[in-house]
Amino acid sequence: MSVAYDSNYAPPAPVLQVTFGYGEDRPWLGTFDAIVDTGADATIVPEEIARKLKATPLNPGQLETQWGDIHPVTIYLLEMQVGDLRLPGVVVAADPEAQEIVLGRNVLNKLALFLDGPTQQTDLLDDATVQRLRARRE
Repeated sequence: MSVAYDSNYAPPAPVLQVTFGYGEDRPWLGTFDAIVDTGADATIVPEEIARKLKATPLNPGQLETQWGDIHPVTIYLLEMQVGDLRLPGVVVAADPEAQEIVLGRNVLNKLALFLDGPTQQTDLLDDATVQRLRARRE
């Protein structure tokens, strides 16, 4: 899976395409572009996504932005799909103020990615490529 950077940001931002689900008997939502943010601890979604999925909230939380602002969020456990990879039980912070999806390290640490800044492409690596790259370290 290869996705072009989002040029609406300056500089352009790496993104991945994601879908969200909640339970086997409910339809999935997406595909959405999600910002790849290696500096974010958690994944943040607009609250509307959890609401449309009729997800059960886990608990209230607080989100602190990089500027030090703190505001309330609701924590949910959603299913997420990135490319062909399905990720069950992803903790997300549903933010009523968010207009975009931010993939934090709780998701990014489960993915093998290549962020190619010069060509402004984000690639989710396939298993064969990952095995070949890991074998080089041995």
